[in-house]
Amino acid sequence: MRYVITFSFFFALLVSNGQEKEIDIHYVVDYSIPSERNTTVDTISIGFNKDGKYLWTNYNKLALSLAKSLIKDKQKDYESATGHIIYDTEQGVITLLFELGNNSIFFNLDLDSFLPSSEFSTDDDESLDLITEDTGETIRVLDKDAQVYLMFPSNSPNDIVSMAVNTDYQVNNAVIFKRFFEMAFQKTGFKDQFAPDMPNGLIMKIFENDKSMIEAIKVVDKKKTIKINYSFKITE
Repeated sequence: MRYVITFSFFFALLVSNGQEKEIDIHYVVDYSIPSERNTTVDTISIGFNKDGKYLWTNYNKLALSLAKSLIKDKQKDYESATGHIIYDTEQGVITLLFELGNNSIFFNLDLDSFLPSSEFSTDDDESLDLITEDTGETIRVLDKDAQVYLMFPSNSPNDIVSMAVNTDYQVNNAVIFKRFFEMAFQKTGFKDQFAPDMPNGLIMKIFENDKSMIEAIKVVDKKKTIKINYSFKITE
């Protein structure tokens, strides 16, 4: 018998009474993420909506972690656990479906309530600007040119992170990051609550100096439609 577990304290169901929501994911990118000491490399797939309204991933390491923490049955094949995560960038809400055998867990998480507040306080007039600069340079990622941008905080201009973006793929990064930056500012107590100007395009690489933090190793340019109604149905 299939059952759904809901969490009333932090979570609310996204849909009810048979209502269905459709989400379009236009690109899916496989990213490599080196460990801090570059001893191992992890891979994560992230799906992007062109308008920047949604992100999707089926990162199974998270599903496996949830399986082991929530289902205490030693007979279960935890490696077969699957999960889908949708991030609504405008609402700041994460929707997750986790499945293992006959167990299904579906919930929403308000990211604002999940992110911890900073323990330090700032002066009332203290502000922080995040600055984005176009270097005019390009690098090659997956045999295509990607424009390089610098991002750094106004109070620490030497603390630079570089981002390479392929503008051949239409992605509204301003929408993707706006709510996240606003929440981050609020949690740290800074006066400014506005996201920096973000270049449009598919993020291909993020790096600091010569150290890669995340880099695209595959791009699938094929639309997926995800239908949410206590389950995920993906058509291509």
